[in-house]
Amino acid sequence: MKHLHIALLSCWMASGAWAQSALVVIANPSVAIEKIDTHQVTQIFLKQIQTWPDGKAIQPIDIKEGSPLRTEFYSKITGRSPGQMRAYWARQAFTGMGFAPKEFATADDVSKAVQTTPGAIGYIDKKSALGTAKIVLQPNE
Repeated sequence: MKHLHIALLSCWMASGAWAQSALVVIANPSVAIEKIDTHQVTQIFLKQIQTWPDGKAIQPIDIKEGSPLRTEFYSKITGRSPGQMRAYWARQAFTGMGFAPKEFATADDVSKAVQTTPGAIGYIDKKSALGTAKIVLQPNE
């Protein structure tokens, strides 16, 4: 029986049910900041802040809806669920106040887009942080 418990625990941990991902917020290397806080990231992804301190336009980049990383990001960083975000952007679009950030299919796609888009900011799992994008927030630290 003891072996069964250990096997079940191992499967549970390996499935990610317990292990936390290393969510990080990344920015294009040209962005004139080195660190950012969760409140600022929330305002950026709600498009309440639209320019960096140097006046350059901010380009928030999202992972497609349904991604566990997207759910984790909005839950941890903004305190909102996917449904709340959908409702927020539906209201924004209906009133002509704005549209949701551009979406990409995977964290690798987000990483590439952030690296090549001036003013871009996005979120990925740390293991997808390749190339020149700089990590500006690590909420699990």
